[in-house]
Amino acid sequence: MFLSLAALLCVSAVTVNSAKAQFSMGIKVAANAASYSKLTQRNFGWDAGLFLRLGDRFYFQPEVNYVFKRSSLTDNFGDASTGDMLKQHYISVPALFGYHFIDNDNFKFHFTIGPRFDFKVADNFKDNPWQSGALQWGGQLGVGIDFWRFTLDVGYYIAADNFRNSETSESRTRMSNAFLVGLGFKIVK
Repeated sequence: MFLSLAALLCVSAVTVNSAKAQFSMGIKVAANAASYSKLTQRNFGWDAGLFLRLGDRFYFQPEVNYVFKRSSLTDNFGDASTGDMLKQHYISVPALFGYHFIDNDNFKFHFTIGPRFDFKVADNFKDNPWQSGALQWGGQLGVGIDFWRFTLDVGYYIAADNFRNSETSESRTRMSNAFLVGLGFKIVK
């Protein structure tokens, strides 16, 4: 059993080493500045999660992030009024496609673009008759650099969701957008 386990570890190490340029995985934190249509002004929130990169010069980068967004209301919104803080929590799943314009061993410059899906976990307006849907969907794009095992990304995303008034059954589409600045560390390079 010990020899089988040792052989499995050796085969795994050789496989991971030979696929090193094709696969990386890491952790990421980001600051975000989100706004919802014309109802809110930007305030800082944060993202934290995991990412994978599959490919070399052209690559696919799926991510899973926990996202906290906050925005100050600039207009009346149901029971909430100007100056109240909108706080929302999401699980975000961007599916980004990237290209390295500069692709050296320890320095890379890249561009990413792709769809993004945000699943709402919680918000602070429980008694508000206007409730947003559980899913926001949209797109994300960005640029960044990789240096050794670190990655620094700057991006922008725009998303839409439907929200409706539970008292009148009126429904509207709300647009949101955010700027992101993220720092990642590749655990597997």
